[in-house]
Amino acid sequence: MYHNNRFYSVLHRLLMVLLLFAVLVNAAIGQKISDSSSDKILSKRQVAFDPRAVTINGERQLIISGEMHYARSPRELWPQLLDRSVALGINCVATYIFWDFHEPQKNVYDFSGQRDIGYFLKLCQERGLNVILRMGPYCCAEWNFGGYPSYLRDEPGITLRTYNAPYMNRVEKYFEHLAAELRPYLASKGGPVILVQVENEYANVAKRYGEEGQRYLKWVVELASRVGIDVQKITCEGGAEGAIECVNGHSIPFDRSARHQQNKQDQPLIWTELWPAWYNTWGYQQHLRDGRNIAFHIMNFIGNDGSGWNYYMWHGGTNFGRTAFYLQTTSYDFDAPIDEYGRATLKGLYLARLHKMVSKNSELLLSGKRNQEILASGIRKTTWTNGKESMTLLVNETDHNCTEGSFTLVPRSAVLKDSEGNTLFDSQVDFQTAQAQIKFPDWRKLVTPQNWQAWKEPMPKSRGEDVVKNETPIEQLSLTLDKSDYCWYSSSFKTAISGQQKINITYGGDFFYIYLDGKLVTQSQPPIPENRGVTMPEDPAHPYVFANSLEELKLQGFKHQFILKDVVAGTHRIDILATALGLIKGDWNISGSMNTERKGIWQDVLINDKILTNWEMRPFLSGEQLNIPNQHKVVSWAKSVVPTPCTWYIANFSVPRDVLQSDADFRVDASGLGKGMMFVNGNMLGRYWLIDANGYGADESWHNKAQDGLSLAPGGQPSQRYYHVPKAWLKEFNQIILFEEQLATPEKVSLQSRIIK
Repeated sequence: MYHNNRFYSVLHRLLMVLLLFAVLVNAAIGQKISDSSSDKILSKRQVAFDPRAVTINGERQLIISGEMHYARSPRELWPQLLDRSVALGINCVATYIFWDFHEPQKNVYDFSGQRDIGYFLKLCQERGLNVILRMGPYCCAEWNFGGYPSYLRDEPGITLRTYNAPYMNRVEKYFEHLAAELRPYLASKGGPVILVQVENEYANVAKRYGEEGQRYLKWVVELASRVGIDVQKITCEGGAEGAIECVNGHSIPFDRSARHQQNKQDQPLIWTELWPAWYNTWGYQQHLRDGRNIAFHIMNFIGNDGSGWNYYMWHGGTNFGRTAFYLQTTSYDFDAPIDEYGRATLKGLYLARLHKMVSKNSELLLSGKRNQEILASGIRKTTWTNGKESMTLLVNETDHNCTEGSFTLVPRSAVLKDSEGNTLFDSQVDFQTAQAQIKFPDWRKLVTPQNWQAWKEPMPKSRGEDVVKNETPIEQLSLTLDKSDYCWYSSSFKTAISGQQKINITYGGDFFYIYLDGKLVTQSQPPIPENRGVTMPEDPAHPYVFANSLEELKLQGFKHQFILKDVVAGTHRIDILATALGLIKGDWNISGSMNTERKGIWQDVLINDKILTNWEMRPFLSGEQLNIPNQHKVVSWAKSVVPTPCTWYIANFSVPRDVLQSDADFRVDASGLGKGMMFVNGNMLGRYWLIDANGYGADESWHNKAQDGLSLAPGGQPSQRYYHVPKAWLKEFNQIILFEEQLATPEKVSLQSRIIK
């Protein structure tokens, strides 16, 4: 008994020692966990705002942001683009997230490879770049269907961009998947994403959707928070509770800044889209903008208490594949500070000088006492002071010289000076300095593909049973699901009188080729309007609500008329090849909700005012169904001799190894071609069209924009002649495949290179 008690006593003491040891170990571990948690908390970044600026961990931030879309530039180019942006003084990157890019098929999500948004954000973070994410669901951006997946159009009962259950259900499901990818990169987790924009430019459509639209806008901002996007939200050109409302435009003059600040007194003034030029459309001249004017407007904006701006675009990139919106060229260069190929332009190098100066003095700009006055000369003078430190901005907003003493400012120019009167930046002088320092290498022909072979795309009559029959034409997208630009419409008619015959397509889009008895006889004629009007007759019981001035024009862009000449009496077969030019980007293109977008033919076709019936539809080209760009051996190619429309062409070409290993850019010179699509090593470069730029610009107000430094490239040349070939797509031995719609041949096509030494 005694021995047992002694044994239990020793055992008890031993257990107590072990228990004490465990407590100490757990305490140490707990302290380590606590320390680790503390470090993790310190790594988080708290993003907020006050009336002067966005703040990060309580410190005001001057945002100098450049927009680039990872979807529009090859993944292999992302690191160089970001490095060059940092070198040019950018401290933030903005990017759209295109819904259709990540949910290409309903309920099938893809965030890999070129779609790896996480990798792009990681690269930004490694370079110390903040990020503004523009997550949609609607983007615009001259992207096909404004970034929406095209299948949304056919969801039963759907209306896009308003408080509509079928639409909102799809948005919610997509946001949940997207948020899972984004959460690790939010500032709240220590990541680079400081601001998230939800929706986009809702003011353009607000009138159409009324109270239900505002209810939707509030809902979608709240949804972003609900799925875990716990950083500060912004909207642009259309506000919502809880979000900073931002502004867009070529310029934000004083009166607009003042009006916005009066309406949003608790918010900083942020310029979400500063347009360095404009996008380009088929058949119209290229849009350009003088960099000096951009710098002037930025300085004026800063003087009016602006605390952040985002160049849209900083680097535009390329609309590879079929990603361009209706009428948009394949190039999305945008006359941007970094060009389509990822190289800094004169504009970029010049603006970098401004970025350096304002970044160096950002604390004074955002926290100093600001005083503004109009001098007798007409110069707007803004002074910032902070103790003994000061800085002065002089701006001439007029269209004439302004002289103050011995100092003269030319129209639309600005000068920034320090407290001792030394010039920090002069919008005119610094441009001349940058211009003198820059020299770009020339583009040179590298190789001309030889031994072109051809395969004639079969006419509908010779295509087996891949046919859809109906009494009336069936709208194209319901057949192709936007997987192709092409759909054949076939019927027949009988005429008792020889001579001219008239064809009317009452509602159709976008571009048509008319074949009579197997022969191409006529086609659509440009220019083609960007904003075409409504897609169907107006219902008197439900009149259209036109949401903005573009829609109020009520254009008739979906009506087409063709004349068939010298038609003999008898029965004739008619084949119409409908070709799409991309889906619209917004309501205003069709004066109605985006889900009313249409392609092909969806109303009556009349021959001499008589309705044609008994239609056959054949969606897709045979070459597309055979996947010729990736399976070229499935057809028998023949040597190209006599050019014919609707023909596939193939050739090979080599690129010297030393050129591939050099720092070089590549492009295809498409001289001699007509209209179609182009592939290199199975990758679709995009649509091509050697249409002359005879129109002065899709936006008719462009000529009235002199105050914003806007101009147009000379007409009489193609809207786009050169097509970007990413270096990552090239090998020593390569293959090029074209589908040519028109009577043109590829013998003059060549590959050009620009080698940076």
